Amino acid sequence: MFEFASPNWFWLLLIVPVYLAYELFYKSRKVVRIIHPSVKLLKEASGHSSLMRFLPLVLRTIIILLLVTSLARPRFKNKQTEIVGRGIDIMLAIDVSGSMHAIDFQPTNRLEAAKKVAGEFIKKRPNDRIGIVTFAENAYTRCPLTLDYRILNLTMDSIEIDDNANGTAIGLGLGQSVARLEKSDAKSKVVILITDGRNNTGEIEPLDAAELAKIYDIKVYPIGVGSKGMVDFPYKDAWGRTRYQKGRSDVDMETLDKIAEITGTRKARRAHNTKELEQIVELIDSMEKSTVKVNTYYQHRELFGIVLILAMIFLIAEAAFRFLLRKEIP
Repeated sequence: MFEFASPNWFWLLLIVPVYLAYELFYKSRKVVRIIHPSVKLLKEASGHSSLMRFLPLVLRTIIILLLVTSLARPRFKNKQTEIVGRGIDIMLAIDVSGSMHAIDFQPTNRLEAAKKVAGEFIKKRPNDRIGIVTFAENAYTRCPLTLDYRILNLTMDSIEIDDNANGTAIGLGLGQSVARLEKSDAKSKVVILITDGRNNTGEIEPLDAAELAKIYDIKVYPIGVGSKGMVDFPYKDAWGRTRYQKGRSDVDMETLDKIAEITGTRKARRAHNTKELEQIVELIDSMEKSTVKVNTYYQHRELFGIVLILAMIFLIAEAAFRFLLRKEIP
C-alpha cells in the first residue's frame, strides 16, 4: 500500500501558484533597455523559441513539487502478521472405499459430502496445521500437516473413491494419521476420522491404533456416515449407463465408540445426512479451539530518496539549460 508519512508538508505547494504568478505576470513585464540595438542582438536575446523560454520555469516548478513530495515522505507500507504460539495439529482421515458411493448424502454421494464439509472446516482454522489421510484397502498420506491451505484445498478436491479397493482398513487409516502427529509439539493433536463401514482388512486393528493415539496424547473424533437400512448404490450396466441397486449401510459404531472412549473424546457420532455431518464437524470445531496471539506490524520502504534524486536531475537539467544553452550568467 502506498502512503505519505507526513502529508502536512503538501501545504507548501501553495507557494507554487504564487511563484508562477510572479514569474509570468510580474517579472516578465520588466522593461529591458538596449542602448545599441541591432537585429542580431535581438535574435540572440529572444532565445531559441517562444516556448523554450518557459522551460526553466517548468523545470523549477517540477523541482519544487519533488522537494515538497520528498518532505511528505512517500513510502510503501506492507502489512505483516506474526502468529505467537502454536495452534492445533489436525489430521483428516477420510474413508474412500467403494461404499462411499452411496447417494444418501448430498451433493452427490457420501465422499463428496465429506469433502464439502471438511473444506468448510478448513476455512475456519486459519492458524492450525492440517493434513489429509485417505484409506480404503490401504492408507495414504495425501497431504502432510501444513498451513498452506491452497495446497490443502487442491488436495481435497482431487480425492476420489478407490473403486479397485477390496475392503476398508480403518486401523491403517487411523495408524497413518497417528504417525503424522506423533512428533508434533502442538498444544493439541487431533484426528477427525470419517468412515461409513467397518474394519475388514489391514495389518492394524482400529483399537490398537487408538491405543497408540492415546500414548501420544492424540484425540480421535470418529464420525460414522450413512443412513440406516437400505440405501441406493450406483453401478454401470452393460451399456455404460448408471443404474442403482439397494444395499445395506453397515457402520461399525461400536468400534468407533471404543476409539473415542480410548482417546478421550467420549463417544463417536453418526451422521445420517449432510446436514447432520455439518453439525457434527461444527461441534468438533467449537470444542477444539486454538488460542494464538496474532501480532500485526508494518514494513515500510521509504521512497523520499528516489524523489530527491529526481529533483537533483531536474535541477541539473535546469542549470544546464540556463547556463549552457542560453549562456546566461547566474
